[in-house]
Amino acid sequence: MVVVCYCIGPATASAIDSKNFDKYFKLLPKPQKIEFLSGKAFQVNDLRTLCLNGITKRPVLDQPLYNLPISNSPGKGVLTLSLSQSKDLPSSTEGYILEIKDGQITITSSGEPGLFYGCQTLQQLLEDAKDQLVEIPSLRITDYPDVPYRAVHLDIKYHLDTDHYYYEVIDRLARIKVNAIIVEFEDKLKYRAPKIGADNAMTIDEFAALCRYAQDRNIEISPLVQGLGHVSFILKHDEYKHLRDNPAIDWVLDPMNPETYKLVFSLYEDAIKATPNGKYLHVGGDEVRNYGNYTLGQKYGKTPLEIQMYWLNKVCEFATAHNRIPIFWDDMLLKYSGLIGTTESLSLSNEQIAKIWKDNQQKLDQNINLFPKNCVYMRWAYDNPQVLGNVKAMEWYKSHNLKVMGAPAAQNMSAMLPRNNSIFLPIKNFCRLSNDIKLDGLLCTLWDDSSPHFETFWRGLYYYGSLSWKYEDIQPAEAQKVFRHRFYAPELSDPSFEFQDQLEQALNFWDTALLNKGRRSHYFMNTEMISLPDINKPGEWSEKYKERIAKANTEIERYQQIKGKIAKATKLARRNYYSLALMNQINELQIYSSNLLLSLEKYDKASGADKASTKSDLLACVDSFDNIRKAYEDVFSETRFLKNPDGYILDQNLDFMLANGTNNSDWMYLFELKLNNMIKQQLSN
Repeated sequence: MVVVCYCIGPATASAIDSKNFDKYFKLLPKPQKIEFLSGKAFQVNDLRTLCLNGITKRPVLDQPLYNLPISNSPGKGVLTLSLSQSKDLPSSTEGYILEIKDGQITITSSGEPGLFYGCQTLQQLLEDAKDQLVEIPSLRITDYPDVPYRAVHLDIKYHLDTDHYYYEVIDRLARIKVNAIIVEFEDKLKYRAPKIGADNAMTIDEFAALCRYAQDRNIEISPLVQGLGHVSFILKHDEYKHLRDNPAIDWVLDPMNPETYKLVFSLYEDAIKATPNGKYLHVGGDEVRNYGNYTLGQKYGKTPLEIQMYWLNKVCEFATAHNRIPIFWDDMLLKYSGLIGTTESLSLSNEQIAKIWKDNQQKLDQNINLFPKNCVYMRWAYDNPQVLGNVKAMEWYKSHNLKVMGAPAAQNMSAMLPRNNSIFLPIKNFCRLSNDIKLDGLLCTLWDDSSPHFETFWRGLYYYGSLSWKYEDIQPAEAQKVFRHRFYAPELSDPSFEFQDQLEQALNFWDTALLNKGRRSHYFMNTEMISLPDINKPGEWSEKYKERIAKANTEIERYQQIKGKIAKATKLARRNYYSLALMNQINELQIYSSNLLLSLEKYDKASGADKASTKSDLLACVDSFDNIRKAYEDVFSETRFLKNPDGYILDQNLDFMLANGTNNSDWMYLFELKLNNMIKQQLSN
């Protein structure tokens, strides 16, 4: 084996101690406790061998720990991994004590997951020391998670990435101590049932291999197979139309048809085989609508709540029989009880919320016998999880001895890039609530509705990984600083490198820049394009859109700032260069709308001889879009497949999902393509 050594001389910075430790070392997640010890500091190239005490197999490790040869005993230059049942250790098997002293490193835990996580922390210490040419002070870290189940949602219903990228995602999630994934398959798994698995779907064996890889990194993967609603991936096919609750709509299964369960259970069986080490089976159950027999409570002589619970009990019985714990989105239960409006709205006062609960809680209480006891009720809230109604809902479950988890989001429906500081504040608030209420776990959702690249999720995931492990009342600017340091390089921690917030703001304009009405993420819902200049009324168009034109000029300045920051960051970054390349191309794509508006303004205001030249410039701007698109897709498609298989059937898209709009990548640029065609047609007349 090759021993990797870094040639690092004496520290070039001042001595590292408790007063300046945080300046150089930014651990994510932040450990529960750090104690500084007397003794000589540790240099990266002092680490030479690995000693295993009480374990026979070394954990999966990254560089520089990966290539350490085995030593028979502890000593100077040795990393000792030790399993122990000492009372001094954290009670969680994911907890550990990491001690660096007298040239030795020891990581001790009561469980192998704790040893793995101790190594993740050590690797960050070594990385920071190497990056900044400093020594690691003598210290003891005692660490354990606040939240036992820290899952991330992998939603692949509208796209697939390359196999190697999924393995890379597993590695990166493990480094921030995420310990679970819930994968939402829809039609991207090769089920036995005909037609349902798309032609490009992953096979059961392919996904099972990924799950085994994840298990070695302390990540347990469980499946989510949608039902009772959100089943267009099934009901769009002629073979299964007879299972529709409403014959005209592909959204909801008929919960009273025995054939529904025969089919769904076969999908569950395949999903379980694809996730052989999974603990849970997420059965969906959210947003059941479109008013068929079930949702109107007709035909069956039962209320919608009773029918929902009939379905839930049957699928929960299946899960238990197959050694899985069922998870269920709970929003329909709260809706049928008249309480859903209290769970996120900021327009209701606490007094109003309390009254609504006082008037309606009985609907839950009276039906408590319908609630399966073996189920986890997952309370999702993506914008304002701290509101009283959401808290009361989770407390109601706990008061009735039901298991409850929370679901924040690092991506909701935004196109191209998550917004609102990567949804920092809702993530932070839900992690705080999880501590306060002692939830059974958290799931950070990453909805694929507008299908941004997974690389755009990492900032939000780092927030989630950090705050779900150890909650702290950190402010956005400090959280961003730690993210840039950890994700790119210590040199990028300075606030002057914060380009992602600026890019979010730029995309907020890009969303609607070419629209009179509507928004990009719901492009089927009452959208209306801007008009074009009237050649017979010069200047009228510019006056009509003067505020938008002024905003476009502002966006040109913002674009230049973002471009400069990313260029500088690319030179200084030590890792995750692909993410920077993608962000750069997002910036190049979003500014096209502003450039087009300014070209239209020049054309509108021109007269005489200038009209011909501005017309030529406008056409050149339109023609440039093909190259902008190609440059963006060249980067995007390094890991992401952009096109559906030939013959792929789109569903009815009743929830107006952007990524469900076209079988090729046109859905990313619908407004640009439409306006470009309008301009070409008008100028050709």
